Amino acid sequence: MQKLNKITRQARMTGLLLSGLGLMAISPAFGGDAACAPSCTPDKPNACCTKVFEEAGDKLAAELDRLTAECCAPKSCDTGCTDPNTCCGEASSDDEDCCFKLSSVFDKCDGSNHLTDNGWKLSGWLEFGMTFNGNRPANDLNTPGVGFNQADSQFMMNQLYFVLEKDAAANEDCFGWGGRVDMVVGSDAQDTSTFGGPNGNPNFDGVWTSNNTATANQIGLAMPQMYASFYAPIGNGVTLNVGHFYTTIGYEVVPAPDNFFYSHAYTMQFNEPFTHTGALASTDLNDNVALTGGITTGWDDFENQNNKWSFLGLISWTSDSEDTSVAFSLSTGAENDAFGGTSDLTVFSIVAQQKLSDKMSYVFQHDHMFFRNGDVADPGQDAETYGINQYLYYDMCDSTRAGMRVEWWRDHNGTQLGTAGANYYEVTAGLNYKWNSCLRIRPEVRWDWSDNASPWTNSSGAAKNSQFTVGTDVILTF
Repeated sequence: MQKLNKITRQARMTGLLLSGLGLMAISPAFGGDAACAPSCTPDKPNACCTKVFEEAGDKLAAELDRLTAECCAPKSCDTGCTDPNTCCGEASSDDEDCCFKLSSVFDKCDGSNHLTDNGWKLSGWLEFGMTFNGNRPANDLNTPGVGFNQADSQFMMNQLYFVLEKDAAANEDCFGWGGRVDMVVGSDAQDTSTFGGPNGNPNFDGVWTSNNTATANQIGLAMPQMYASFYAPIGNGVTLNVGHFYTTIGYEVVPAPDNFFYSHAYTMQFNEPFTHTGALASTDLNDNVALTGGITTGWDDFENQNNKWSFLGLISWTSDSEDTSVAFSLSTGAENDAFGGTSDLTVFSIVAQQKLSDKMSYVFQHDHMFFRNGDVADPGQDAETYGINQYLYYDMCDSTRAGMRVEWWRDHNGTQLGTAGANYYEVTAGLNYKWNSCLRIRPEVRWDWSDNASPWTNSSGAAKNSQFTVGTDVILTF
């Protein structure tokens, strides 16, 4: 129906344009001032004639604007809306016509959809790409540092991702329920599955496949989110999620479409949890301040063997213009260790975002992680890591955005990458090109180096203190 409407609009606009031009040439009465018509001919121009054609041009322009508004005007779902140009019922942009929507497989011949009619949405994406490493490492890996695109010169299917969700707060005036289930197939499953658990052993989706091998052909299966959601119209509305969900810590995330770059920062990979299991409540205190808080079983696990709980929280402020925002997130509590005991683990993250102009924006992030090894059976080594990320984005046009990430990260105790006191740096530059609303291409170049560590290798296996990579991926949403 949308395609038919589009063709109809184009035909009407073309016909109107041609007929309007013809009418203006042979019938000045189209201008609305018939009294001028007898004396208004091409060979006898006068002021009255000029008025006729001006009015005709104005009417034609107004009619063209009205027809164009059918696909350009924002749509309103207000039940009191009566203008077909601005009411719901037709996609607000023809750009959506070329994109397949996964929920549409539940469309019925009568126009209904059992899934969406009941408030559920099924969506997903496919991400694949390739990265070339100038060192040509003997182990064919770009790690450490460059992840999730960790394989050198190999095609990677990173994420075949599916999301089934229902918004519990769809009606803000009523109590509601919903939930979400995420399923990922691909090489990124190793980074999204649970790897914590009793005695350090993975549980839940961490045992579904061999997700611990960092190679391009290691296709795993993981369920990074599975939670029920409940909404109550208390104050400005309160939403409670109970189950397994992504962390609130940091800036970069696991789902590929929500990141600018193909590769990820050190802070995300080595400072932050990916998932939690527990209960998390969120609300808007006012138009500017939002608050999230709850309890979890810790980092990247599904089961807590010690009956110890961790706190997970976030508070954010956004300016009235939405040009400025600051968020502070925290996870702290007792964490399982390899000997069946617990150790205190705390990480906090600060993310500040600022719109610099209509085309340029800036993001600052600071992470700091502390791990206090309290196991008397194995005193071991305390851990501390911290870093600063800076992002700068520039909108070149509607379809293309340029970006740069500059990062410094320190492995203070050497617990993460093996060299105490080592500083790691990376500079990444890239583009995001939107072919259309459902297809995005993300090329990037990246330079990694360290001042007093050599964690990378070349083709002969010799240690290197730097590496240069070039990569790109493609994201197809559906």
